[in-house]
Amino acid sequence: MSANPYYLAKGYTPQTRFTRFDAAGTLSIWTPTTSCRVVITGLHVGATNGGSMTIGWSYSSGGKQVAQFVLAGSAFVSPTIGAIEGTAIDGKLWAAVSAGGTDSWAVTAYGFEMPGF
Repeated sequence: MSANPYYLAKGYTPQTRFTRFDAAGTLSIWTPTTSCRVVITGLHVGATNGGSMTIGWSYSSGGKQVAQFVLAGSAFVSPTIGAIEGTAIDGKLWAAVSAGGTDSWAVTAYGFEMPGF
């Protein structure tokens, strides 16, 4: 059974988060509802100007790295993932980019929020 049907069968509602970057730095992609944790079942990352993007989990930037992408300008990547389940209750999914410019990076995260047990 793939990840989406599994979490749907457990009664969780699929959710989508979209973040656009206008400058180099770190932004939150997904801040879960209080006392919840996040499961990522899909990612789409696009770069207008190119550079690198690091995605990770924590209460703030600089936590556990989940993925890193290095893309040329006008590039897009959509990695195949089953599920990446965060273990930190109230832990954010964040991204840090190396280069900026107007709408230079965009990331869409698909997944579910689950109560933290």
